[in-house]
Amino acid sequence: MEHKGTKRLETERLILRPFRLEDTESCVRNWAADPEVYRYISQEAQTAKDVYDWLSTADEAYASLETYYWAIVEKSSGEVIGEIFVDDFGSRNRWCELDWKTGRAFWGQGYATEAAAAVIQYLFCQVGFHRIQAKCCVENSASERVMQKVGMTKEGILRGYFYTKDGRWRDIAMYAMLSSD
Repeated sequence: MEHKGTKRLETERLILRPFRLEDTESCVRNWAADPEVYRYISQEAQTAKDVYDWLSTADEAYASLETYYWAIVEKSSGEVIGEIFVDDFGSRNRWCELDWKTGRAFWGQGYATEAAAAVIQYLFCQVGFHRIQAKCCVENSASERVMQKVGMTKEGILRGYFYTKDGRWRDIAMYAMLSSD
């Protein structure tokens, strides 16, 4: 396995690239400030200042070849419509966990699936991961469909896996795929 960092990837409708400070307004407008985008996760919606502060440190994060964090840019509009990133990885065992968010206006159009498929191919073929996993709250059927569409296999339910901002313990569906799949 050879870490290569966040390289620009392109699909039919998307450009996946490192975030830039000038993405702040697009991120806030399209997804980062929308509480509905964060409905099934423990994070909170972001303010414009939160996004600006986060993006102002992005170059530091991208200096590491172990950072895999893409802005999902719709080619037709040039807008940042979401994010996709490796949230965790175990280098010794060559596995990683993939996570994504897209704005509500872009749900149901296959963008998350298209982005995930491109990143999975990059992580397996270019970086050399052996296993890629993803998980979602069991109520998040749209995210679960993305995992299924990219070829991941459901491995089970992690009961009471995390505590959400609404004061509930949530069960999580775990999916994964191997480079040999």
